[in-house]
Amino acid sequence: MVARNREHCVSEAMQDQAEGLRRLLADDFVRIVTLTSGKRGVGKTSALINLAVALAKRGKQVMILDEHQGEHSVVGMLGLTPYYNLTHVLRREHSLEQVMLSGPEGIGVVPAGKSVQALANIAAPDLEWLVSSFAQLAHPVDVVLVDAVAGVASNVLPLSLAAQELVVVVDPKPSSMTDAYALIKVLNQGFARRNFHIVVNRVASAEEAGVVFNNMAEVARRFLKVSLDFMGFVPQDEKMHRATQLGRTVVDAFPASVAAQSFRNLAEKVEQWPRPGGEQGQLEAFMQRLAQSSRATGGEPGRPGRA
Repeated sequence: MVARNREHCVSEAMQDQAEGLRRLLADDFVRIVTLTSGKRGVGKTSALINLAVALAKRGKQVMILDEHQGEHSVVGMLGLTPYYNLTHVLRREHSLEQVMLSGPEGIGVVPAGKSVQALANIAAPDLEWLVSSFAQLAHPVDVVLVDAVAGVASNVLPLSLAAQELVVVVDPKPSSMTDAYALIKVLNQGFARRNFHIVVNRVASAEEAGVVFNNMAEVARRFLKVSLDFMGFVPQDEKMHRATQLGRTVVDAFPASVAAQSFRNLAEKVEQWPRPGGEQGQLEAFMQRLAQSSRATGGEPGRPGRA
């Protein structure tokens, strides 16, 4: 019996050493990308889920941080049942591993609930606890995709400010473009954000996507000091709607569709972005920036830089 216990301990120690070596040899950075929009209803959440699956199929370990709640959240659209959320981690009632849900292709989904707003008043020991919770994940994460609440109110901006890369999703409707520009203006003039990636969703053609982006870029060039990058577009495709009815992603259910190819293109674009260096590429640093952003936007909605 003693010999068996000794063998078990030795086996566990070897596994821990192997895991430590794997972490040491792995790419020591996490890419953190927030998807947001100026208004609801542009298909942002659906686009994020499909992008996550496309990245996972390229061998990336993906985590989704879901700020939404209800049936139109990532959790709701994937048919997952959230028993806990990030607030329970903040309260030290459950670990991050217990809160995280398992999505398609092994994607981890963390329901954020109202925890982001709570970070504005978080005490130092609690922030340290939250940071350490992300640092101690059993499996390393390559990409974090954040589904941020749409709009320009100050209480919905922290996740847009804390990410390394910010993707603004628009569709061809004039109101979508106007609201997206208003969001960019607030983030630029109020919080010095300068670089934005633009994804044009639900377009009839590449030409229409180009017209939408060029119109936004021209207005931004005239009135703002920002850099807009055309990340890509997602065409109107009935396979998207059919996949949603099936409770699946178009990338998985209909891989030969034009929509699925567009998400593979977007995933490839993400991988081509420059690698974040130093602390910028650490998941723990993202949580610290998120707390700082929550404090910075903790005033009245629209302050500063109201559009």
